[in-house]
Amino acid sequence: MDIDNLVNQLTLDEKASLCSGSEKNMWQTEAIERLGIPSITMTDGPYGVVKRLSGFSDPVPSTCFPVSCAMSSSWDINLIHNIGKAIGEECQVENVNILFAPSMNIQRSPLGGRNFEYYSEDPILSSEMASAFVKGVQSQGVGACLKHYMANNSEYLRQNINNVISEQPLNEIYLYNFERTIKNSNPYTIMTAYNKVNWEYCVKSRYLLTEILRNKFNFDGFVLSDWYGVDSIVDSLKAGLDLEMPYSYGISKKKIIDSVKNGDLDEATLNEAVKRILKIVFKVKNAEKPNAQYSKEEHNKFAREAARDCIVLLKNENSLLPLKKEKLRKHKLAVIGEYAKNPRYQGNGSAHVTPTVIENGYDEIVKLVGNSIKINYSKGYNLLTSSSENDNLLINEAQKSAAKSDVAIIFLGTPDSYDGETADRANLDLPANQVKLIKEIYKVQKNIIVVIYNGSPVIFSNWYQYANSIIEAWLPGQAGAGAIADILFGIVNPSGKLSCTFPIQLPDNPTYLDYISPDNNLFYREDIFVGYKYYDKKNMQVQFPFGFGLSYTSFCYSNLELSKNVLKENDTLDISFIIKNTGSYFGKEVAQLYVQYSKSPIPRPIKELKAFSKVPLAPNEEKSVSFTLNSRDFSYYDILTKTWQLESGPVRILVGTSSRHICLVGNIYIQSSYQPKITYTAENFARDFLSNPKTENIIRPLLVSIANLLSNDKALEQTISEFLKDMPIKKWIVISRGSFTEKMLADIISLANTEG
Repeated sequence: MDIDNLVNQLTLDEKASLCSGSEKNMWQTEAIERLGIPSITMTDGPYGVVKRLSGFSDPVPSTCFPVSCAMSSSWDINLIHNIGKAIGEECQVENVNILFAPSMNIQRSPLGGRNFEYYSEDPILSSEMASAFVKGVQSQGVGACLKHYMANNSEYLRQNINNVISEQPLNEIYLYNFERTIKNSNPYTIMTAYNKVNWEYCVKSRYLLTEILRNKFNFDGFVLSDWYGVDSIVDSLKAGLDLEMPYSYGISKKKIIDSVKNGDLDEATLNEAVKRILKIVFKVKNAEKPNAQYSKEEHNKFAREAARDCIVLLKNENSLLPLKKEKLRKHKLAVIGEYAKNPRYQGNGSAHVTPTVIENGYDEIVKLVGNSIKINYSKGYNLLTSSSENDNLLINEAQKSAAKSDVAIIFLGTPDSYDGETADRANLDLPANQVKLIKEIYKVQKNIIVVIYNGSPVIFSNWYQYANSIIEAWLPGQAGAGAIADILFGIVNPSGKLSCTFPIQLPDNPTYLDYISPDNNLFYREDIFVGYKYYDKKNMQVQFPFGFGLSYTSFCYSNLELSKNVLKENDTLDISFIIKNTGSYFGKEVAQLYVQYSKSPIPRPIKELKAFSKVPLAPNEEKSVSFTLNSRDFSYYDILTKTWQLESGPVRILVGTSSRHICLVGNIYIQSSYQPKITYTAENFARDFLSNPKTENIIRPLLVSIANLLSNDKALEQTISEFLKDMPIKKWIVISRGSFTEKMLADIISLANTEG
């Protein structure tokens, strides 16, 4: 298709209409029938297709896979690719051309209402999951749409909050998340966020949309707005937006036409937007599969397999799990909790899927054990209230059931209102009636297994000790309950690892002191220390660290080998080691590679994730695992040069099972030619001039002479010297009693700033 020729045939009216949805349906683009330009259909779907037949209503049934935070807890790139592929298949059946997924903002705060829809607190894990998902969706000829660009990290005031982010974290965390995904997977489209970043709305930020997205990241698809996110279509087009969604009832079209006619908007800018839209329109239309089909039964089966890999075993005292018939003397189980029959399996908002089927934990357990074990069910609590006062009768019934059983399996979880679009959470607590239930069951039954449904971290500290075993189910999708049953009874060995840190208490988290000013400014004061990087820097205990997860088997790490001891610019480093399954169950281990920097003059994390691999191993089997890192993996974003720079110094290579459990350590030295440039002024400390080879020999004797002027006491010499070093050099003029002059100061500053 000759897009340039097609654009030349379009009228101004037609060009303008292509940039603002379709009046036929809020999920379609405009068609230009006279030139054979088709309309395409778009829909939400980070963990399942949410095609709506009208407006925001009547979504068609589709497979509800585990939500995104659960997907990333699999740490399994192949699995996420196949989930994306399956969702792409369902898009083809439903005639959907663009899928608004993946949602991939950073989980900055555990209170974020949409955390369930996002992958992780870490940009490496997030971008690897997102890249795999994009590749899976687009393998089916359906375009993926990354969202929400940029920094939609909370729901509160999301329409007009101004997220103030300094350059280093903006580039190393929030932009890097998108950069890696764009370069690794080439998504067809990107959706802008509602919020501002550094006083500019994302939807009309030329810096974000053109300078970064197109010029630095080389994104070549089209950019569309979130729904009703545009307030000035002309300003947005100038910034780099291509498509406003949904249709604006002709308002935006008129503004575009008028602005081109009066010279405010260059028609060449409009033409480029139209070209980018048309390129993708024809790409996805040509990839349509008119007779596409999929098996709902097979996709539900796959959803169960996917959920198995996402579930995380957090505790397993005395190896209570997996449950075996021979462990149950009375052959009785108590299954307790309303969530056992009415499971939470997804969050709320635009991503909400109408599932093709729903499984529940009670039924799936009964199916697995058959008649060999008697199941006693008790409701335990009411979902419609969090008060512990109203549930005493339910708790008493649950106690009786637990007392006459071998083991109590308690299904708990956060309320439906905790995880959803438009609102953030008020706290991280489980409802009081659920916490009371655990404590009361413990009085009569010491073998307690807790299964917990939630879309982001919860506080465990007030009930953790009462449970022998804890299964983090997340929001595991329509077939998640069956996956839970498989793990409870050892059909499958749990292999998930946490995609975010679980703090001991809410005040521990790095965003706890956030304050939104009266004019809606929110400063990201934790800087680069997001998630585990904050807890590491503070040397703070956590409930469960990033990357944590238990197994029914055990693994041993050994034989770490590094391909070199010194890494120079543009070098690569090959890393290999051995993992062995030393237990008696087949299992999958997630090997995690972190790097740890030496003391640095600029902010650096204690350690940061750089690579990972999920390794399946039979009992007594061992495999070699290898990673390759390049110099960019060791670089930081330098705010002086506005580029990524390699810093000289020793670096430790860490291999482990989580961010807090390191099994193997290696050492390399980074050798870089880059020297951070300092612009010296009279405000610089004297210490800065002492560290500069060009001025050190001038400053050092001056330091000694001025120190002698202040005191001849040898015992005070060191103290006075340090005092003089740590003051602005201009103050030496007075302290030296005139021996250090304004002329000498100017000469020294000039010499220090001399190149070479």
